[in-house]
Amino acid sequence: MTTLPSISQRLLRLMDHSLDFVEFLGENGIVQAVSGSIKPLSGYDPRELIGHHYQDILHPDDRERAEASFVRAVHGARSDTVKLRYRATGGMLRTILASTQSFLHDPAVRAVVVMTRDVTEQCDLEASLAVADARVASLTDELTGAAEKQRKYLAAELHDDVQQILVGVRMSMAPSGRDTTDQVPKPLVVGWIQDIQTAIDHLHALTVALRESPIDNQGLPSAMRSYVEKLPLAPNQKVLFETDTKIGSLAPNVALACFRIVQEGLGNAIQHSGAKNLLVRLKSTVDRITVSIRDDGVGFDLEDARAHALDAGNIGLSSMRDRATWAGGRFDIKSSIGHGTRIRASFPLDA
Repeated sequence: MTTLPSISQRLLRLMDHSLDFVEFLGENGIVQAVSGSIKPLSGYDPRELIGHHYQDILHPDDRERAEASFVRAVHGARSDTVKLRYRATGGMLRTILASTQSFLHDPAVRAVVVMTRDVTEQCDLEASLAVADARVASLTDELTGAAEKQRKYLAAELHDDVQQILVGVRMSMAPSGRDTTDQVPKPLVVGWIQDIQTAIDHLHALTVALRESPIDNQGLPSAMRSYVEKLPLAPNQKVLFETDTKIGSLAPNVALACFRIVQEGLGNAIQHSGAKNLLVRLKSTVDRITVSIRDDGVGFDLEDARAHALDAGNIGLSSMRDRATWAGGRFDIKSSIGHGTRIRASFPLDA
């Protein structure tokens, strides 16, 4: 075994009190000496490493990089500092920054000297910070998505609820084939006032996020029938509502989605389709509940409507589709010019 010169021995003694450690290697990479500071860092007694190759305790993925640094040093070049991992006695990996320089031709040293700096804690902190950053980014994406979902929800509530009430008021205020007179019947004015007050009440409740579902107290079939019966229709329009008697309690989000889809679908049909006959069906099977709206109106080009779904604030189709999706359901619409429209939404029932 090669004996180190006394000056190297003194250097090792000095490094014993360092937080890092120094290795003296032969030209063949065999460990000649290690400072005692390696023991508190890794658990190795310096004597048990002497005579072994320096790569024996390195992580396999880092050996090629370490060898390149060692070869450069042996050939007289000062190697760049490289980050390496080695396995401590307990199996845990520690990380060092290693700088290698050859003193093989220096009689005072006669070794390749590897100066190290232990950066395990720093790397652990950086890894933890990276995980935290990734989590923050993920939470940011989740919050952004939640905010977008809430924005769409509020837009749908305003569009499907308050706007539909106001549309109904506007239609009932229109002449609708009647001769315009200087006086309006009192019951009609009272109805307008009531409808407008309802819209105001709903808008206020939505603003403070405390509005209860319109179906909480009476169940979905009753709430839907009540809504249909109060619709302001033209003299030649008729809406028929059909439902199963066996429909029981539903998940709140499913019931609300069904109700809002009917609100939106009927509102659009009454206002735009020119339909004379409209049919609303609420049906249930063993595992699904389905709501559908069919009209005999003018119909429309479905692809064109999808392409311009957001133009001029027209969010009806996307609003209904979003409501079905949020409640875990499927949404389908069929329409063609001159052949009316059929809207259908289907939701799974809880087992």
